[in-house]
Amino acid sequence: MKVRSQPVRMGMAAVLLLGPLTAGAVSQKLRYKFESVSDPVTTVVDDSGKGHTGTAQGGNGGAVIIETPGYDGQGVRFPPVCVGTTCARAFISAADATSLNPGTAPFSFGARVRVTLAELSADHGSNLVQKGLYNTPQWKLQLDDAATGKPSCVVRTTGGTGAVIVKASVGIADGTWHKVTCQRTSTTLTILIDNVARGSAVLASTYDITPAGQPVAIGAKSAGSNNDQFHGAIDDVYFNLD
Repeated sequence: MKVRSQPVRMGMAAVLLLGPLTAGAVSQKLRYKFESVSDPVTTVVDDSGKGHTGTAQGGNGGAVIIETPGYDGQGVRFPPVCVGTTCARAFISAADATSLNPGTAPFSFGARVRVTLAELSADHGSNLVQKGLYNTPQWKLQLDDAATGKPSCVVRTTGGTGAVIVKASVGIADGTWHKVTCQRTSTTLTILIDNVARGSAVLASTYDITPAGQPVAIGAKSAGSNNDQFHGAIDDVYFNLD
């Protein structure tokens, strides 16, 4: 049973601090554990068995490299903090698939993340995992708070309108691995840090999240300019229909 406290206003969404959520049966649609990747990373096997192979792409000489140790085995690391138009950029992309567009169904996604305060960028936000952009339907996990490293879950519906943003009440930029999850039920969008709910917002059962035609992006939204590059390490990326 969820334990609710009084709502707290945080950013664009009314946030409820919740107790731990009881996990139900899930259908895993994508999972990257990064155990069989080369260094630098070129392709990533989808460990869910669904065939969503990831491809690493770079710009300005940037690359995704192996992080050892990762959370479990090995993970991947993205280019270091840099300011300017010639900074190295890199991300992992997987092609669009209908099974990765949840619509109005319950779903969850996230990753294990390791980042320090020094790896937070003061001049741009960092995108961890996403499908869709600001002007399209979207589900996204981001890290925008350069002072404390508090992650946020973001969803957008048809046409990129009606953004719902839930920011965690705690930061994760302490140099240790943290599991960060975004979970949508029929009535809420919740962010969990290490399986503990750290913020939630009301989400109507009719709220449709269908970023059709959009790839999944990990570590940044692209390898181009203004790509919201993440500068830390990631392991165990996943997307589930709950």
